[in-house]
Amino acid sequence: MPSPTPLVEMRELSRNFGPVKALDSVSFNIVEGDVTGLVGENGAGKSTLLKILAGLQPPSSGEVIVKGQKIQSFDPNTVLTKHSIAIVPQELSLLQDRTVAENILAGIEPGSRLFPSQRQMDAQARALLSELDLDIDPGASVRTLDLAIQQLVVVARSIARGCNVLILDEPTAMLTPAEASRLFTLMKKLKANGTTMVYVSHRMPEIFELCDRLEVLRDGKHVASWRRDEVTPDDVVSAMVGRELGHFDGRTAPSTAGSAPALTVTELSGRRHNDVSFDVRPGEILGIAGLPDSGRVELLANIFGAEKSRSGSVSLGGTPYEARSPIASVGHKLGFLPGERRAQGLLTTMTVGENIGVLKTRTHSKAGLVQKGTLSRAAQTLAERMRVKTASLDTPITNLSGGNQQKALLARWMSIDPEVLLLDEPTRGVDVGAKVEIYEQLFGLAEKGVAIVCSSSDLPELLTATDRILVMREGTVAGVVESREATEESIMALATNASAGEPTPTKGTK
Repeated sequence: MPSPTPLVEMRELSRNFGPVKALDSVSFNIVEGDVTGLVGENGAGKSTLLKILAGLQPPSSGEVIVKGQKIQSFDPNTVLTKHSIAIVPQELSLLQDRTVAENILAGIEPGSRLFPSQRQMDAQARALLSELDLDIDPGASVRTLDLAIQQLVVVARSIARGCNVLILDEPTAMLTPAEASRLFTLMKKLKANGTTMVYVSHRMPEIFELCDRLEVLRDGKHVASWRRDEVTPDDVVSAMVGRELGHFDGRTAPSTAGSAPALTVTELSGRRHNDVSFDVRPGEILGIAGLPDSGRVELLANIFGAEKSRSGSVSLGGTPYEARSPIASVGHKLGFLPGERRAQGLLTTMTVGENIGVLKTRTHSKAGLVQKGTLSRAAQTLAERMRVKTASLDTPITNLSGGNQQKALLARWMSIDPEVLLLDEPTRGVDVGAKVEIYEQLFGLAEKGVAIVCSSSDLPELLTATDRILVMREGTVAGVVESREATEESIMALATNASAGEPTPTKGTK
């Protein structure tokens, strides 16, 4: 069977950042009309390759051929206008105070350049949205739209500019299952209309549902290429990590009978949550599930002292913890890993070592001066313990892959020897290899007696990595289920107030 004619050819693409080779002679083709899944661990070179394809940065060597024509100028406008390639990045670039129509047609507005016609703009945007089966008001301010709708607006904007090759970089990382389903429907519509797509995701079910071809990167090199029906998810994961990965069949229930709770939350109320009560014992991992508006994220921030409480109480080891604040929580060995890594966790202007050691600067100070040598040695020990892959501790934290950034943030909290650890979306945007390593670290902490509370929108993750799951709905506790007995369906039934079969959840805590 002859090979299909490629729409985009990548020939020996390499990209160097100083001594680091992010891409190493990568060659593969994108077939017209296909959805090509690009997979690999964080740090495999996916983001670098996408930036080259979208014109955001040039390769150090090699070339990109589109319909037989070599890309000469790597800038986004040229790549879009001359070669019809556009990207939907993880961080959306929209004009927040402008309307949907103004965003879709920015730069190509109907009417004169100085006085574009708002009426024509709304009509053109409405027609395009209708063609894509998107029920979005073209007159709505982008700022009022949730992230999922904003993402669809970016797709519509790309199509309005004549995009024939659409790159989607981790588009479902921040979406609920319902929002992701809406995006998948749009992708299938675009494919039917002839749009070629490159799809990047760590989620194997999405890759196998949407993609016709799979291309695998590892350590900056292209290591495998398959049609979807030629391969299994296990084959893909093995190619990504270069080894077989063990499978966690679920947590072995810890022996916590008779032990006093490490964390007790009693009728706690705050922003988006009311009268929440539960406890967690040493060595136990409690999951928290719920829809994005369920209040689970705000609950963790309240416990940690990062958000104001209206009523209720928190106790640590049986002792009331009243004047809660982030600084006080560090002193109480209570850690909190937020879900928004870049916005709330990383010190983006600092190095890997500074990010890991920031909570211990006072401990490693003398006469008001930080003892950099002892602080660096302590950070190095933690980095090795968490298997943070970095050239050195002096590397800027932003140069690390998402998985290694997350492991560095966990290493930061390890520096205080936590007794209670609160985690929000601990493996969001993390590849399968790093995810397994994070699970192993959490299981190891639990074995040492750390009480862990893990909030996640990833239900398979909660079922795999926790002992019990507390389900929240509209700010209150809908029920608690044993992880080994629960299913995704039973959890969603509680989260949405739908009926479900066994297991029957019990209110409150065990």
